Amino acid sequence: MFGNVLLNSLWVGFLAGMISGMVKIGWEAMFPPRNKARNAVNPPQRLLQQMGVPASVTHATVTEAENQEVPYVALIMHFGFSVVFAILFVFLANFWGWVTYDQGSLYGIVIWIAFHWIILPALGTIPPAWKQPLYENLSEFFGHIVWAWTIYIVALALPVSGVYF
Repeated sequence: MFGNVLLNSLWVGFLAGMISGMVKIGWEAMFPPRNKARNAVNPPQRLLQQMGVPASVTHATVTEAENQEVPYVALIMHFGFSVVFAILFVFLANFWGWVTYDQGSLYGIVIWIAFHWIILPALGTIPPAWKQPLYENLSEFFGHIVWAWTIYIVALALPVSGVYF
C-alpha cells in the first residue's frame, strides 16, 4: 500500500506540479505580484543569490521565439517548488483527507502563509508581509489558491494504481 501511494504521489504530483506551475505563471501574467523594480531580482533569484549562486547564473536566460528572453533558472526554481509541493499534497492527501479541504484551497493558503509571511521574510528574501504592497499580497494569496486547486483537480483526474483521495 505505502509503495503504491508513494509511486502515485511521485507520478501524479509531478504532473500536477507541472500543470499548476503553468497555471501560476499565467496567473502572474494577468496579476503581476511585483512591479518591475521589485521583480528585477525575483524571489527565487534572490534566494539563490543568498545561497551564494552568482547573479550571472540566477539571471541566465535563453532566447525563445527569437526575441523573448526567458530566465530559465528562475523557471527551474518555480517548477521545482510547484512539483515538490504537489507531490507532498498528493502524498499527504492519501493519509489525511483534510489536506484536500475546499478542493485544495486551504493547502494553497497554508503554503502562501508559510512562504510569503514566514519563511521568505525570515530569510530576508522578501520584505515582511506588512511592508509588501497590497496588490502583491492579493496576487500571491489568490494565485496560491488557484495553484493548489489546480493540483487538486489534476490529481483527481489522474488516479493511478487504485490509490485515490
